[in-house]
Amino acid sequence: MTTTVLDPKLLGFWARCVREAQHLSQEALAANASVNIRTIQRFEAGQPINVMSRRAVAKALGYKNPDTFEDPQFITGVLSFFDGLKDLQQKGLDDQHPDHVRIDAQPLVTGDAAAHFADVVNAVSFTIDPALTDETKQVAASFCDYVQDLMDVDDFPVSSRLGFAKDLDGVLQELRGLGANVYSATRDRKFRGADWGDKPSWEMTVGYLAIVPADRELTQLYIPRRMKLA
Repeated sequence: MTTTVLDPKLLGFWARCVREAQHLSQEALAANASVNIRTIQRFEAGQPINVMSRRAVAKALGYKNPDTFEDPQFITGVLSFFDGLKDLQQKGLDDQHPDHVRIDAQPLVTGDAAAHFADVVNAVSFTIDPALTDETKQVAASFCDYVQDLMDVDDFPVSSRLGFAKDLDGVLQELRGLGANVYSATRDRKFRGADWGDKPSWEMTVGYLAIVPADRELTQLYIPRRMKLA
């Protein structure tokens, strides 16, 4: 039998929301639970507190069952609530980008991965976040130029590839040192001209690179639903 345990930080956030919904200060909750205010602060921050204190806090928040925080039904309810909230937030973002689609993105952290990216894509779109410093933008632009140039190389020996990967790795390290991360994504597309008749569609892989501040974590990118080739 698998036991689901609620993440301490998520539980602490939930407890804080319940406390604030009841217009209770941390001091008031501590007094109602007969615990130290530091216990409430640790609990809401996702830090461990002893079992007796957890039970006291649960009762002080209005739960009849002192072991509510370990109750599978309670845990399932909290997880469902936050999943629903996440879906609602995602829908809000989707509504803000009606002409775009979401594709999965992943961090690009090594030069070898960057060289592979240049190998597999036929076209690429670059995004450099305007919040980055001018110095970081310049390094980001040089990285994008390098990837673009590497895409134009049809065939090169393994020794050259190792050199390209090393160069790209150095630029990626420089970007991280400047407080920026690189994310990549790809999407397979089919293109055809209006006058192509029975000619088959042109299949290609479009790549996307986004360079953003390190405090932004991307799991998906919004890209145009339709794309025209110049």
